Amino acid sequence: AGVEASWAVYNEPKGVCLNIAPWNAPATLCIIPALAMLAAGNHVVIKPPDLVPNISALLRRLCQKYLDGYVWVEEGEKSTVERLIDEGADHLEFTGGGPIGSIVAARCAKTLTPVTLELGGKSPVYVDAAMSDSMLDDAVREILETKVFKTGQFCCAHDYALVHNTVFADFCAKFKAKVEALGPQRHVMMIGKRQYEGMKKRLQENSGVECIPAMSGEFVPNDEAMTVPFTGLLSPALDNTILTEEIFGPLLPIVRVSGVQEAIDVINRPVSAKPLIAYCYTQSEVSEQAFIGGVAAGNIAVNGGPMRMLSNYAAGFGGIGPSGMGVGFWGKDALREFSSRKHVMVARNAFAKSFFSGPPAPPK
Repeated sequence: AGVEASWAVYNEPKGVCLNIAPWNAPATLCIIPALAMLAAGNHVVIKPPDLVPNISALLRRLCQKYLDGYVWVEEGEKSTVERLIDEGADHLEFTGGGPIGSIVAARCAKTLTPVTLELGGKSPVYVDAAMSDSMLDDAVREILETKVFKTGQFCCAHDYALVHNTVFADFCAKFKAKVEALGPQRHVMMIGKRQYEGMKKRLQENSGVECIPAMSGEFVPNDEAMTVPFTGLLSPALDNTILTEEIFGPLLPIVRVSGVQEAIDVINRPVSAKPLIAYCYTQSEVSEQAFIGGVAAGNIAVNGGPMRMLSNYAAGFGGIGPSGMGVGFWGKDALREFSSRKHVMVARNAFAKSFFSGPPAPPK
């Protein structure tokens, strides 16, 4: 009692951090988490995806030349990833799909390795009623451009659209016209056979669903080129896998809803809940607040797309639940993610006796 003490928090490097990057943005996602790891004072091991060997080889040469002793690039396949995890890093970041993420997390648990998961999930977009024609046009364009970017094969892409029934017809008409205007660019090449067959399977499962624009003539899947035409699918059943599993490709289900509450209910279903980003386009503050308060998501973007969402380096970016855990991107949040926080108390002028110091007092 009466003894002063000072308190401080020391942020220290964790040690060696392992970054396991995905194939859809290999250079970007090898480097961005590594920057935060290095900024926190760690050594870094980068495991690029084996599907892009040229990028992996280039990254390894550059790191050996300019970052030798700080960053090591480890090339290889599944067995390499397993070995790196089993060696026990001080922190691991994995970016990829949920099923693989759960396997990585379980393997990390064996060595009690802290893990950051960037998993994606089914990021929905809700398009509200009573928008001006120009804003509706802007929303359709942004949804289309986001889905075309990286051919829809990235975690921030709009996975499916929930459109208010009063603007449903206008939305579909604008969407169809913009997709048709792509011409030959409507053809989307998938990165591998497995991804291509996955898109074909989704189309076969929805063979009775109306497509906009229609799939006909040259705009059909091409087995030799492994291309799939960018296409909207009108109102597939909510229990269809295209609305329960991440699409990660050039298909956009478009579902009619009666309002913002029905959109919230669809998003919060257990099979699609807690996406990485939930998008909302509206000119109604009531709808905006209902969406923000009602949707559980890692991030929410109102009247803006993923590039705007990622443009603020002071704001962290990460998922929750099935869309991930932790924040491995951007600014102070990422710096904290890869730092150990050591709390220090120093007593001043005398011994700061605690409640537990010494034997208990004798009974009276």
